[in-house]
Amino acid sequence: MQAQDLLKYVQKLDLGGKLPQLCHLTLSTKPYQEADEVKKAVKAFQPEEGWFCFQDRITHFKAGEMPDHGVILYGEIKSSDKTLHIQANNNSGWLLTTYQEEHGETHLVETTQLLGEFENVGNLAYRVYWQHDGEQGYRPICAAFAGF
Repeated sequence: MQAQDLLKYVQKLDLGGKLPQLCHLTLSTKPYQEADEVKKAVKAFQPEEGWFCFQDRITHFKAGEMPDHGVILYGEIKSSDKTLHIQANNNSGWLLTTYQEEHGETHLVETTQLLGEFENVGNLAYRVYWQHDGEQGYRPICAAFAGF
């Protein structure tokens, strides 16, 4: 069953709440070896908000006011039209993955919220992407940070 067919079927069920949408998701991952390269890539991404895990703390930011507490170990940031996921790669550098959502019909996407642990920030929103699997039907394949 194609994504648009499944969505039409789900719309008829009147489940209440928000229904998934159709989109196309493009993922690209790039490895980095140096912490300074990661910081440059993060700044070039022009983030609006997000969170970072440093060696001694986890912190967040809004309105582009990025904190700098040393080496970024993990994090998620969003710009106006894409998301960047940062992860340490087994002591051999970092992997930076960009999630770009575009118009299309290859994925179903829905927004979910998780409880935040930061003071005065609120919940964390994530876009959850579903894709068809020949054996299991539609299943979630990834989630991208969508803001606070």
